[in-house]
Amino acid sequence: MATATRDVLIARNPATGAKIGEVSLSPPDAVAQFVNRAREAQSRWDLAGWKVRRAVLRRWWQILARDADAWADLIRSEVGKPFSEALAGDVVATLDGIRWTIRHAGRVLAGTRYGPGSQRFLLVPTGHMVQRPFGVVGIIGTWNYPLFLNALPIAQALAAGNAVVWKPSELTPLSGWTLQKSLDEAGFPDGLVSAVFGGPEVGRALVEASIDKAMFTGGVTNGRRVIEALAARGIPAVAELSGFDPAIVLPDAPFEATVKALTWGIFLNAGQTCVGIKRIYVVGDPTRWAEALATAARALRIGDPANEDIDLGPLISNAARDRFEGFIRAAIDAGAKLITGGEPIEGVGSFHAPTVLTAYDAAPETRLAGVFGPVVIVRGLPDVASAIAAANASEYGLAASVWSKDTRAAKAIAARLDAGMVTVNDAVTPTMHASAPFGGTKASGYGRSHGPQGLLEFTQPKVVFSRRAGGFRPNLYPYGTGPVRFFLHAYMKLFRG
Repeated sequence: MATATRDVLIARNPATGAKIGEVSLSPPDAVAQFVNRAREAQSRWDLAGWKVRRAVLRRWWQILARDADAWADLIRSEVGKPFSEALAGDVVATLDGIRWTIRHAGRVLAGTRYGPGSQRFLLVPTGHMVQRPFGVVGIIGTWNYPLFLNALPIAQALAAGNAVVWKPSELTPLSGWTLQKSLDEAGFPDGLVSAVFGGPEVGRALVEASIDKAMFTGGVTNGRRVIEALAARGIPAVAELSGFDPAIVLPDAPFEATVKALTWGIFLNAGQTCVGIKRIYVVGDPTRWAEALATAARALRIGDPANEDIDLGPLISNAARDRFEGFIRAAIDAGAKLITGGEPIEGVGSFHAPTVLTAYDAAPETRLAGVFGPVVIVRGLPDVASAIAAANASEYGLAASVWSKDTRAAKAIAARLDAGMVTVNDAVTPTMHASAPFGGTKASGYGRSHGPQGLLEFTQPKVVFSRRAGGFRPNLYPYGTGPVRFFLHAYMKLFRG
């Protein structure tokens, strides 16, 4: 969490409220200067070629790997995650993703030859497609995974030959400052990649600056404002927005193992994970599933993650906890039954009890949509078709999961779920896959990150067609002459078999 004064953002530990550092605010009217400096550096960076870019990216990767434990400590202090969770979900996942980019970006960015095929009868020339950078990419980052969700798009934008101006979340300014410091140490050209620090006014200035493409990671409401402002100027964007992820549990799912996995998928990072499980649809009677999840939730050890035996840390801020509490109250008012939790934990820190709700219809779910915190709502449905319909009824479509011994049946259900990522007997962890695309459908955004698709989000295809000077071309003849008709009739014979 962080608080702002006139000149600085003060980073605070959400478990204790203690100050852990501060970062100078960037004046909003200075953001355009950062973008201009980035543009000057970008053309040289692009012309330097992939081998040069790869060498600098590799140095950056080595710096991040060197500081892995320090990063996990910082994320534990600033976000409130247990150390191992920060190390695995943020640091290791980031290193894997950047390593993939270093190893494979050259191949993905390489040119492609398009021969004329059957159109050679029309003397259509051969084309060579190359991937060109956009120019300056503006990135508005997020706080819940301050390394993983910020470093990877920066790495891929730079690998593609772009410059980057990015705004870390004002809730995790120290992580943003540390990430920018690592970029500076790696030796990227001066001005090529810069961080600007502040709240919405700085983000607005970045969106309004002369960037060529944007990436926004965050909530739906703010994301739509950003996209609307960009669209008015014709600036393309990648939008990684919120989820409200369903899990469908079939009757044959192994009970104890599935409860354990679901508990982790629900309460990871105190439920502050965009692909965390928020809705569970049990095919059949949900009672024992809800009771088992409640028992597991009550067994979680809650407290300051500075203590190694902690399972669940705080929410990012008191304001986030209050917002979360409002979602819970609204769901209960709409008919949800509280099984466990439902209350903030008194005392120092932004803690809230892990919460399990049940429902008999969809009304409480609509009040809970978009919630960000440690909660799940469980509902029983009579058959698989009803469960699929309930899962797809939400406006969100980031991720979903299916749980069953019968993986073939589970995969068939997965094919019918409207989400950018569907897992079978798993949750959350596949988001770390370095080469598979990640992103949502519907209100959960558009565009993809990670792997080849994520890299290509930061490029524009450009095709160059060439032919030898001079020579015969029927299109240069008068249309009424014989050669034109001859070539057209010869070509049409192809379609007649």
